[in-house]
Amino acid sequence: MTTSTEGLPDPATIRSKGFTLKGALAFAETRFGPGARERLLEGAPAELAEVLRGTVLASAWYPFTAQVALYEAIDRTFGKGDLALCREVGRYTAESEASALHKLILKFASLEAWLRAAGGMWGQYYSTGKLSTESFESDGGVVRITRFHPVSKAFCKDFGGWLEKTAEISGKRGVAVVHDECLLDGREACVYRARWRG
Repeated sequence: MTTSTEGLPDPATIRSKGFTLKGALAFAETRFGPGARERLLEGAPAELAEVLRGTVLASAWYPFTAQVALYEAIDRTFGKGDLALCREVGRYTAESEASALHKLILKFASLEAWLRAAGGMWGQYYSTGKLSTESFESDGGVVRITRFHPVSKAFCKDFGGWLEKTAEISGKRGVAVVHDECLLDGREACVYRARWRG
């Protein structure tokens, strides 16, 4: 299928909160040591380098393209360049950003209710786009992202990892997430189909 991003928001106009950058940096420093930021600076695009040289504030808005560039840099610097580490970044941030209260709620509320709430909070993390849920059953569910531009499959891998770990925190077992429809491939949404037990 020919990649087509016609009709998607201009990536240069999308902003994301510093939470996302801080989580990815924390993953790199926890997994690869305190010198990880300096290693990521080597060969980083100018936009990302500017962010990495400063203090990343959780509540500040940053170019979304810098967030995606950070995911790619982590995978390129510490991984194999196949974006597999981006999934690990997502799993890490799902775990580290969930407070004890959030984890308790996830244990006793339905995962679908939690993800619907996350959909309502999407705008607190990204300046555009929509996250929605559908077709939730006892053994799986579907999450869709629309009106957004992922920029790179690095973001898609990260989100898939975040969804996978969030489901595990809620008590689901044997979680597997498949991302078989993507905005970057000209589809109407990024679709994540999750299956689980329990």
